[in-house]
Amino acid sequence: MAFVTLKDVAQRAGVSAAAVSQILHNKGRFSIDTRRLVLKTVEEMGYVPDQRARSMRSSDTKTVGLLVPDLRNPYFADLVASMEDELYRHGVSTLIGTSSESVERQDVFIENLLGQRIDGAIVVPQGVKSPGVQSLIQRDLPLVFVDRRVPGVESVPFVVSDPYTGIREALEELVRLGHRHVGYMSHPSLESFSIDERETAFREAAADVLADGDGVVAACDSTYESRAAAVEMLLGAGVSAILCAYSPDAFTVIGLLHDRGVAIGERMSLVSFDDISAFTVMTPRIAVISQQADLMGKQGVELLLQLIRSGSMDGGITHSVPTMFIKRESVGEVSSASVANQSAEV
Repeated sequence: MAFVTLKDVAQRAGVSAAAVSQILHNKGRFSIDTRRLVLKTVEEMGYVPDQRARSMRSSDTKTVGLLVPDLRNPYFADLVASMEDELYRHGVSTLIGTSSESVERQDVFIENLLGQRIDGAIVVPQGVKSPGVQSLIQRDLPLVFVDRRVPGVESVPFVVSDPYTGIREALEELVRLGHRHVGYMSHPSLESFSIDERETAFREAAADVLADGDGVVAACDSTYESRAAAVEMLLGAGVSAILCAYSPDAFTVIGLLHDRGVAIGERMSLVSFDDISAFTVMTPRIAVISQQADLMGKQGVELLLQLIRSGSMDGGITHSVPTMFIKRESVGEVSSASVANQSAEV
């Protein structure tokens, strides 16, 4: 039997469906033998209560929706794992979706999500006030935005990272190691408020920390050709270190530098946003600016559960988690020969 119903249990036990329901909820007046028979039948048949039917009788479904841009991105996979673990610890199930960095796909999932009986949602938005985002807000459903802000949205609480602290720490360490010309790969095509904010933070920190040097910004998109062009531009500018705003870009940069014979940590220092496990098993290990995804996820869940319990929205309060620089072997001392060689090869 593929799916055992309450009626199936009642029929085998020789009692009414109402009797089975009451016994399972420890209600009603039944003999000890009848209770034992029903509970034994439930166990033998593997009956599991229908949560959909239960949710129709209660406003508390113990289910929330989670939406992230790309589960193939290890950072978002870690963020989802953090949130799902924390929700599970509180007895809450999840409906997980991905937008694939597409506003259209984001809105389709939101539309499907609103057709479900859920207690609330945690969303990593695409960064624009789309029709789907507006529908989600107008539903007055307990809602938290994590990792990315949405300009113009003031009624939803945000849990985001503060890029300024980690970027400044990274630049200060690079300067201590002798770096004066630092490159930065931005990714404006994502149209992400948070990623664009990182570029602003880099420009401000570079102007201050690189007082006798400069910060060089090269924009790219998600294509190999665009990333390759950005690397060529930075090498041509004579940078001795590169900071990537978006971890998928860093993976391509690692390959491009390898193909050019540029040793990471020796002739070129490299730092990427997002402390993902892949960066810790590479040789050399990649230095990162950690957004503390685990902490951000836990704070997002804690905030959502508070909203669910209180039954009211938090307003547009922003909860910031400071980023932190984690030094690894991909960051090393600069040498005059390395910059000269890089410029000569372009």
